[in-house]
Amino acid sequence: MPEQIAHQEVANSLNEWYGAILKRDKWTATQLRKEIEDSLPYMTKNQNILLYFNLIESRHKLLMEEYDDSGKILGNIETIKALEQVTDEVIQYYYYFFSGVYEFYQKKYIQAIRFYRQAEAIIDKIPDEIEVAEFHYQLAMAYYRIDQHFFSINHAEQALQLFKCQQGYVEKEIYCEMIIGANKLDMRNYTECEKHYQNALRKSIQAGFTFSESLAYFNLGLCYGRQHLYPTSAEYFKMALSIHEHKSSTVGMKSMFELAHVLYKGEKFEEAQEWHKKGLYEAEKGGEEEYKAKFIFIDGLYNTKDALSMELALDHLEDQKLWTDVAELTLDAAFHHKKKGDTLLSSHYFEKAHYARDQIIRLMEGLN
Repeated sequence: MPEQIAHQEVANSLNEWYGAILKRDKWTATQLRKEIEDSLPYMTKNQNILLYFNLIESRHKLLMEEYDDSGKILGNIETIKALEQVTDEVIQYYYYFFSGVYEFYQKKYIQAIRFYRQAEAIIDKIPDEIEVAEFHYQLAMAYYRIDQHFFSINHAEQALQLFKCQQGYVEKEIYCEMIIGANKLDMRNYTECEKHYQNALRKSIQAGFTFSESLAYFNLGLCYGRQHLYPTSAEYFKMALSIHEHKSSTVGMKSMFELAHVLYKGEKFEEAQEWHKKGLYEAEKGGEEEYKAKFIFIDGLYNTKDALSMELALDHLEDQKLWTDVAELTLDAAFHHKKKGDTLLSSHYFEKAHYARDQIIRLMEGLN
C-alpha cells in the first residue's frame, strides 16, 4: 500500500502546475496534472487542497480551450456555500479570479471585471508577484474588450514591469506588449502601436515562441488594415495563418475573418470569398456563433447584399452585448456605403455605430 502524501507536498505540486499554466506550457501542465491526480487518493485529508485542485483544473481547461468543462468545474464548487466554509482568503481569491477568466473567455467582459474586482479586494493576501502580474494582465485584456483603453494600458504596464522582474516569463512580457499595442491601435496612435507589435514579434522570434509570433503577425495585420494598407495587412494575416499552431486554434478562425475582410476592402473579391468560405466553415464546425454572425455580415455587405441576413447577424451580436464588435462592423458598413454614394444606408449604419458606442458607455456605468 502506498504511503500517505502530506497535503503540503501536494500544495507545492499544485503551485508548480499553475506556474506551467501561466507559461502556457501545455505539455508540462498536462504531465503535472496527471501526477497530482494520481497522488490525491493518498494525500492526508485537506478540503482546501481539494478545492484548490478543482480551481487549478478549471484554469487548466481554459488553457486547453475546453471552455464548457471549465465552467462546469466552477459551477460544481457550489459558489456561495463552498466559499462561505473556506477561511483561506487565497482560495477565495482564486475562485473569483478564475471565475473572471472563465467569463472573459465566454465574452462576458463586464461580468469578468466584476469577478476581478472581488479578487482585487483580497489580492494583498497573495504574496506571489507573478500571480499579481497575471491578475493585472487579465484585467488589462478585459478592459481592452470594452474600450476602456487607459485602464487597460495601466494594468498592462503594471503586469509588464512585474513579469520583467522575474525569469522565465518572456512570453508574458510579449503578450503585455501586444495588449498595450492593441490599445494604442484603437486610439489611432499607429506609430506606437507598430512599435509594440514589432517588439513582440522580435522577442517571439528570438525566444522561439511560434504561437506568440503568429499573434504578432496577426496584430500587425490589424494595424496596417486600420491604416487602409490592405495588401500589407493581408500578407501579415497570411503569415499568421502559415503557422500551424495559429491556424488550428480558435485565433486562426479570427485571422481568416480579418483576412477575408481586408481582401473585400481591397476589392480582391475572389480571394476574399475563398477565405470567407474557409473561415465560415471553421466557425460552423466550432460552434462559434459570434464569428458566424460576423462572416454573414461582411458577406451581405460586400457580396450578397442581403440586408435581412446582415440585420439578423447584428441582432445576434447585440444580444450577446458585443457592442465593440457591433460598432466596428457598422462603422465599416457606413463608410462602405458612403464610398458607394448611398447616403441613406450610410446614415443608417452611422446611427447604429453611434448607438453601439453609447451601449459601451452604459455598460461601464453599470460597473460603478
